[in-house]
Amino acid sequence: MSPNPHADVTAPDKPPHTAGSLREYVTSLRGYPSLAWKAAIACVLAMALSPAALNPTITFFVEPVARDFGWSESQTLTIFNIPTIAAPFVLPLTGRWVDRWGARAVAVPGAALYALFTAATALAGGNVVLLLLPMFAATAFGYIAIMGVFYKVVAEWFPHHRGSGYALLIGAATSLGGAIMSPLARLSIDSLGWRPTYLLIALCILVIVFPAQYFLLSEPERVHTNGVADKAVRGQEELPGVPLGAALRSRGWLLMAVVMVLIAAVVMSVRLNAVSLFGDRGYSATTVSLSLSVLLVSSIVGQFLAGMAIDRSRSARALAPFVACLVVGTVAIFAATGGTLALLLAMCLLGVVMGAESSVAPYLVARYFGMRAFAQLQGMTLGVVALFGVGLSPVLFQGAAEGTGGYSGPLIVLSVISVLTLALVFLLPRYPVTEKRAPATANEAQAESV
Repeated sequence: MSPNPHADVTAPDKPPHTAGSLREYVTSLRGYPSLAWKAAIACVLAMALSPAALNPTITFFVEPVARDFGWSESQTLTIFNIPTIAAPFVLPLTGRWVDRWGARAVAVPGAALYALFTAATALAGGNVVLLLLPMFAATAFGYIAIMGVFYKVVAEWFPHHRGSGYALLIGAATSLGGAIMSPLARLSIDSLGWRPTYLLIALCILVIVFPAQYFLLSEPERVHTNGVADKAVRGQEELPGVPLGAALRSRGWLLMAVVMVLIAAVVMSVRLNAVSLFGDRGYSATTVSLSLSVLLVSSIVGQFLAGMAIDRSRSARALAPFVACLVVGTVAIFAATGGTLALLLAMCLLGVVMGAESSVAPYLVARYFGMRAFAQLQGMTLGVVALFGVGLSPVLFQGAAEGTGGYSGPLIVLSVISVLTLALVFLLPRYPVTEKRAPATANEAQAESV
């Protein structure tokens, strides 16, 4: 019997594979239809060129852009960071469009505009506004076409493997995309310049992301009560779950959002200030670069393990061991003073929880609140994490270090925040218990009759 993309969207207390073996959990993946796997391929290709995946390349653009326009590097970095912080707030609106019109209707034109405005950035003149406008538009349409679409697509196609789906198809694909694009971007900038590099990135989006969205992306069909599939009912028939307003006021969403913000705040404060932080503690730039690579690799492994754990768990407390790694990692960083192994271990532990807002958060949104306002809720969650966890926290961390004359004080604060985050995980509410619903797709109905 193939998994039902719409059944139990608010999730029963006991997920389908909680009691089964790991082998059964993996074997059950074969029950998903071919359209689900085509959508998964589209997700991986798009996430590898998403704004989140391209974010690590910013560091290579800052110096040549600053030199061309006569700006300071700090001013240029601020300009690059503004779209990164602001663009995620288009996601709640994107979620509403996806809920109303469907993923493909939003993703296909969004991908074309993402490529167009990325190319337009290469043509920007030496004016802050003229550079910032196409950069913001490109980032915003990237979030609309990719980040705002695939969370719901994965949730609908892989309802019993959402945790692993988010971890691999979104989290790991983003990390691998960043790992591939970063050295390629640096090589291109050194050889061709930053403007041609933007054009090449735009070309990659146009020839990879756009066709993937157009030819491979789809969603499961909804059916009427008489069992007849009909795509036209989208936007007229509400999926089960909690309304947006009620979800945002709930204790579950507030606690979850705070946990995700604090995790991102700790990890990104270390990651984005790694050179100065570890240089102050006696590490060379080469060692710091190696430690960041370890952080990336461990994030892929951590997201995969966390995805399987929460898929097979009855409670959000399954996250506790992973957040405990955050606590140990921050303490290890505080104690690391020149030993390479100690630094690599600390960064490995931090990496275990890096990217939780992209893999764990959407799973919790679906389990707690169902699919009724899923895309909007996940968009709001990502927006809050981007603003406070990714945007403001690293700046405050660096400012505190400059104000106190060192990183010892700020690292103590990060350690306290890590302990607080672990405590909050144990306060997350239980998953709601709902009654099973009838098959929601023609494929499911046919499969159950076999």
